[in-house]
Amino acid sequence: MENEIKNKIPIHVDLTPNRDELYSGICLKSNDEIFIFICFNEETKEFDGFAIIRNYEIEKYREWDDEELSEIKNKNSSDFMDKLPLDKMDNMFECLSELKNEKLIAIFNNSDDDSYFVGQIKNLSEIEVELKLLNEDAEWIGDEKIKIDEITYIGFDTSYEKELLKKNALQQDI
Repeated sequence: MENEIKNKIPIHVDLTPNRDELYSGICLKSNDEIFIFICFNEETKEFDGFAIIRNYEIEKYREWDDEELSEIKNKNSSDFMDKLPLDKMDNMFECLSELKNEKLIAIFNNSDDDSYFVGQIKNLSEIEVELKLLNEDAEWIGDEKIKIDEITYIGFDTSYEKELLKKNALQQDI
């Protein structure tokens, strides 16, 4: 993985059999605890935000082949380089600490692969994070406490979160 990180080589990360997920992007950091990467959006064919997953879930990975590399429509990965304090992000708690001022984050936990929470970090301890939740209609709907050791995925700075914030701001202006 060191070579892929150093040379910013796009990869596919397979979580099967732990979860039926395949993620694509450029790995920025990998250690015993976490895997941080720039996400690749298969629909838009461009890089789109960041994600953090638990490293123990990764079963295997592979570099993209030439055909996959040619599908990139917008070679915008440089827009995301050097934006994170990677030296301060060694586990989920530290990552959440660095994301406290992030506008919105998406969190999946190990109890349900099909649903997730989107919100702003309201409170954080070493045991749990409390999010002020935003629903799919961009309305604030309350708070949710999530145990940090149950978090499997954190996404942020993607077009999805940005679109929700835009919708929310428009609603506030009405």
